[in-house]
Amino acid sequence: MSEFKGPEALSWLTHNRNVCALAGNRFHTTAAAIEAVKRLYAVGATEVYVGIPLDEPERIQREGGPYADALEIVFPGEKTKEVMAVVRSLQPDAGGKMKDIIKKEGGSKLVMLSWD
Repeated sequence: MSEFKGPEALSWLTHNRNVCALAGNRFHTTAAAIEAVKRLYAVGATEVYVGIPLDEPERIQREGGPYADALEIVFPGEKTKEVMAVVRSLQPDAGGKMKDIIKKEGGSKLVMLSWD
């Protein structure tokens, strides 16, 4: 279901040796990004993916691992209020109102977040 075609976020972050593997301008550490993903799952997200990782060999050598600046979150429609409360707390660069970044995908909803 992922439009990013990126890996599952929690596993990717947990195994990533980059000290700031996701949206460094927002999370500052991989540990903080892991906690954010755990919060999304705790409130009802069924899938969380990272955006397509930047995994050039030079970056991995310099930073210790790949980097991404986006997440894709899939959740059941009945969990919209809970998931979106956490999404808002993550302060994504939405480019519009939060309701504009929610898409219906079958019985689930999807929100894509990015940070520049």
